[in-house]
Amino acid sequence: MRINLLGPLQAYGDDDGVDMAPAAQKVRQTLAMLVLNAGRVVPFEQLMDELWNDSPPASAHTALQTYVYQLRKRFSLGNPRSGGAVRAAGPLLGTVDGGYQLSLPADHVDVFRCEPLLARAGAEFRAEDFARARDTAAAALRLWRDDALVDVRKGPTLKAEAVRLKELRTSAHHLRIESDLHLGRHHEVLGELTSMAGREPTDERAQGNLMTALYRMDRRAEALQVYRRARERIATELGLDPSPQLEALHQAMLTSDEALLRPAGRLTAVTVATRAPCHLPAPRERLTGRAGQLARITAVLAGPAREDRPLVIVGGAPGTGKSELCLHAAHEVSGHYPDGRLYARLRDGAGRRVRTAEILRSFLRGLGATEEQLRLNTTDLSLLFRTWTADLRVLVVLDDVCDARDLTPLLPSGAGCGVVIGSRRRLFVSSSAVHVELAGLPFADCLHLLASSVPSHWGTMDPEGLRRLARLCRGLPGVLFAVAAQLRRRPHWTARQATAWVLASGGAEGDALGVRAGFGRTFAALPTELQPLAYALLSPGVPDRLTPALVAATLGISGQRAEDLLEELAESYLLRAQHPCVNGRFSYEWEPGTRPFAARPNSAPVMCSA
Repeated sequence: MRINLLGPLQAYGDDDGVDMAPAAQKVRQTLAMLVLNAGRVVPFEQLMDELWNDSPPASAHTALQTYVYQLRKRFSLGNPRSGGAVRAAGPLLGTVDGGYQLSLPADHVDVFRCEPLLARAGAEFRAEDFARARDTAAAALRLWRDDALVDVRKGPTLKAEAVRLKELRTSAHHLRIESDLHLGRHHEVLGELTSMAGREPTDERAQGNLMTALYRMDRRAEALQVYRRARERIATELGLDPSPQLEALHQAMLTSDEALLRPAGRLTAVTVATRAPCHLPAPRERLTGRAGQLARITAVLAGPAREDRPLVIVGGAPGTGKSELCLHAAHEVSGHYPDGRLYARLRDGAGRRVRTAEILRSFLRGLGATEEQLRLNTTDLSLLFRTWTADLRVLVVLDDVCDARDLTPLLPSGAGCGVVIGSRRRLFVSSSAVHVELAGLPFADCLHLLASSVPSHWGTMDPEGLRRLARLCRGLPGVLFAVAAQLRRRPHWTARQATAWVLASGGAEGDALGVRAGFGRTFAALPTELQPLAYALLSPGVPDRLTPALVAATLGISGQRAEDLLEELAESYLLRAQHPCVNGRFSYEWEPGTRPFAARPNSAPVMCSA
């Protein structure tokens, strides 16, 4: 037998899926009285007073016996009788001298499960273990479905109990919200606090908590207005002045007491006492041919203050130097973000997603989180990160991004923060985001990069050979720097030997140029069912220019699926749509470098039928 009173009355017997709560109101009242006093004798007189409110009819005792009989029959509670209290392991409804006693384990009643949780939450709060206090109070609140005994007729005893339980629920809400405030989650609880303060205009605890949340969000005028309204309502409805605690909070806000700005306790951010984190790797190479893009990014990130958070997305095909450009820009503007520079790659070397919680823990650890806070789940870690960054100036650099949905938990919330995203795919994150798309470097820049990287090399004596070598690099900075590094290691090589090495690298199993891994990560980010089809298009017999009709015929798939595949590859910067289109459909060409440098699976891809 299980009984739930924190909301509409629910009563379950052996089958937890069948609600057996009686329909007759007096039987429901009797059941509620016995359950709330489980393990204690409820005198006949108290039950009759509850049911008939001091004016029981002559048949009241007989009627009460009938109600008890119905409960025993409905829930198989037996009919034990003895001269003393009933002592039995299972649920029983016993008749004892002067009344009835229901024997029911405490954990079978939601009220009796809720009260110990709240007692524990209170103890955790007093011990300044706010994360646990918040979770424990939230667990207690989840037991409530509505006001207690909401659909049970109430006499004097049940009315008093309903009031007590309502106050218990309100206290639980305050405890959970105050724990959130101590954890720095004032943004998350503001809506709930506003609603609560509106419903209870004379509840000083709710008004004070709302004032605190508003003040920490730099909305002092609104916080003071909350105090003025509360003072007027308390005077009008209660004829009293605000409590000393509310007065003290008001005075602290008038004097701009800095202690109000930061959560208190041992589980709060310690960024003031911690050196600002700088997670940015050093750029590996100097930038060539990207001065315009660099200037555009730094102008956005280091420009005048804006109402919205500056956000830049750098996209392009593998090997175009997205990561290097992001790092150069981040280092150049780092002085504008004194509270920290955070960096993470969202994909590992094999193209697999890095867990969001792992990245958030790295960020929060740098900002001063305790080990206890780092044990929070992903949702709470993200909320904590947003809360802490709301009032900070932090730069966040996120590289190897393939899906906008991966970004949401990792974005800082403050307008003073900046975000740089290196993306393997065209993304829409925000209408205010600035998009910078990288193509291959112009030929003159490729030639300059190679020549300046090895100025004393024999290759510079062979201008034509150097030009051919530069053309083979397809304008990709990653390939150009790999070639330059090889020439530095082998100063006796000529440009012709370097050219032969590049050509051989295109067919090797390894990754001598260091760019295949980048293409592999981009292909790995494609939907699983499209990956073999995409690799099939790299086969030597497939033309460079692709159309939906050609792809459908080559792969044995429908025209619509072929077009979807081509668009997917274009979104991933592997193909480039060609204009104008023919018959309403585009043709597509591989981005430079994709065919010669992309890895191919060892086994031939499986063709699909239409």
